[in-house]
Amino acid sequence: MRRKEARVEVRMTEHEKEALKRKAAKNGMTVSEYARTLLANSDDATIRVIDTEPLRKAAHELAKQGTNLNQFMRFLNTYGSNALDHEEAKAVLGKEVAAFSEIMEALAALRREADRNNVHLKIEDFDNAEND
Repeated sequence: MRRKEARVEVRMTEHEKEALKRKAAKNGMTVSEYARTLLANSDDATIRVIDTEPLRKAAHELAKQGTNLNQFMRFLNTYGSNALDHEEAKAVLGKEVAAFSEIMEALAALRREADRNNVHLKIEDFDNAEND
């Protein structure tokens, strides 16, 4: 057996590292053996990618709508409900509910599609949508 001198460094989260350790142990291998086997010897390795950018943008828009809703509630608390047109308020709130429902449906569809294709989603990426 040849001495292995070349190194490849891979950065990952603790969660990913633990998953890698579990998979290696399940196959009776060290993490290095498992990773080497997957990376160097597998001709059928496929990477499945789902573009989540549209959902990130939708989540950002939803956060902006939340700000609008907060301003609306502040207006109501300051001036009372008699200071606004109730039909207009219903229309605005209806749009907020529709936008929220649409995003939730899209996220659920994305999760179903990912599960069906054995794709891991990193939903935590959405936590930073409003920081972009």
